[in-house]
Amino acid sequence: MDISERTLKRWRTVDGRVAEDHRADAERAKQPHKLTQAEELAILGACNQPQYRNSPPSQIVPSLANKSVYLVSESSF
Repeated sequence: MDISERTLKRWRTVDGRVAEDHRADAERAKQPHKLTQAEELAILGACNQPQYRNSPPSQIVPSLANKSVYLVSESSF
């Protein structure tokens, strides 16, 4: 591994096991609720419409909801 001994000591848990690899480039588990590519494209399509181009998600999502269009929540936008 390409880490210092001190780093390894910080990563150890109380019982001496290493909790996980904390390096930025370490492989992570796949996010179970990650947006699909189709969902991402739908969001980008909505954001790039002329009436929404300069609007934040907090304005886009309610405006779409008034038109009975639900893509994702504001926090996912």
